[in-house]
Amino acid sequence: MAAVSDRLIILLIAATGLLVLFVGWELALVEAIEVNLSGWLEAVLFFVAFAVFAVLVFGVWAALKRIDGE
Repeated sequence: MAAVSDRLIILLIAATGLLVLFVGWELALVEAIEVNLSGWLEAVLFFVAFAVFAVLVFGVWAALKRIDGE
């Protein structure tokens, strides 16, 4: 995993999977509530899902960087 391209491919795969998971979770949550949510609440839910996604992608990136260092 010394090549940068290997790390980027793994990060891309992990990021895509996590994005699908969290966007699907957020949309299922909105559908499960089944009330007329105001636009700001849906925006907050999207922001929370994106924030969790960003933290997880950063964690994967940091783990891969640590592995490369060893």
